[in-house]
Amino acid sequence: MQMARKGTNASGMRRYNERLILSAIRRMNGASKAELARVTGLSPQAVVRIIDELEAESMLFQAEKRTGGMGQPATVYRINGARGYTIGAEIGRNAMTMVLLDFDGQRQAEQCDAGGFPTIDVAVERIDRFLHAHLPASLQDPRTFLGIGIAMPWFLGEWRDELGISEHQAEEWRRGDVADRLRAGLTGPVFFENDGNAATLAHLLCGAGVDLQNYLLINLGTFVGGGLVLGGQVVQGRHGNAGALASMPVMADGQRDSLIHHASLYDRDRATTPAALDGWRRRCAEALAFAISGANSLLDLEAVILDGSLDADELADIAAAVGGHLAENAPPDFFAPDVRTGTLGRQAAATGAGLLPLHAQYSPDLSSLFKRA
Repeated sequence: MQMARKGTNASGMRRYNERLILSAIRRMNGASKAELARVTGLSPQAVVRIIDELEAESMLFQAEKRTGGMGQPATVYRINGARGYTIGAEIGRNAMTMVLLDFDGQRQAEQCDAGGFPTIDVAVERIDRFLHAHLPASLQDPRTFLGIGIAMPWFLGEWRDELGISEHQAEEWRRGDVADRLRAGLTGPVFFENDGNAATLAHLLCGAGVDLQNYLLINLGTFVGGGLVLGGQVVQGRHGNAGALASMPVMADGQRDSLIHHASLYDRDRATTPAALDGWRRRCAEALAFAISGANSLLDLEAVILDGSLDADELADIAAAVGGHLAENAPPDFFAPDVRTGTLGRQAAATGAGLLPLHAQYSPDLSSLFKRA
């Protein structure tokens, strides 16, 4: 597997290289020292030193021996999940989803609280209750508990007509102190991200995008959303809103419209007959293919990942229909991306939120090149 980032053998880069090794092992679901030297560009000696140090700090462990080829069997190293824990929460428009992740990004517990549009106080109460219910008190200290990630739409209080909420409910989430109010009610470091970017990060580190460097995630939720990965990194954009596909322009019945009105599940839920449901699927696939064609013409992507709250069969049917539209209507110079289906489902954004503390502290970042080890 080709990694987006390459390590450096220069002195003073230990922090960056450690992060690079951890990120590579997490995405590869275990790797040997030789494999890590190959994908990171670090010298074998540097990899051995870093692996030994990370193992001494209990971040890695020797999982198994891998045979094949000539020479001695290779030792495969994996992330030690018991090294730390995080909480991830998605504050959605009609539900809150919460997960407990270990240091390896594996879900240890999850919960979905469906119901009305939450207030900020209710959101804080639910996260705090989940934390204390699923993480023992002995693990709730800074050495083990790494923080809380919160994913939510940046414009959570918008689209009132589609959601059927009051102006008073929407206004609370438009205020500039939303992050401060959430942070004030919670224990430990708190990280925030757009829900689409969080879901994209989840697929990059432990989902359908672990082997990809350039892809578009389309998440079919209450409102369609998504995110963009280029060069193995989630692209946030100037305002952190890159990949916000709800407002992506599409053509429908000869009129310009937005993708939100054709590929969102709030619209699907209004279909009360089989014929109406088939009509939604047709419109959804056509609109998605139109949006993907525009994005891919600009970015030349490896793949598009479709995921969301639909069951696996319906998601697969829509993906097949999208692939068919792309094949039928492609211009001569169009290289159609691979259309994949994800398996994280409604837990994608919450899982990505839980990965935020890990990503912030243990993933390679160019800024870490300028910090002393």
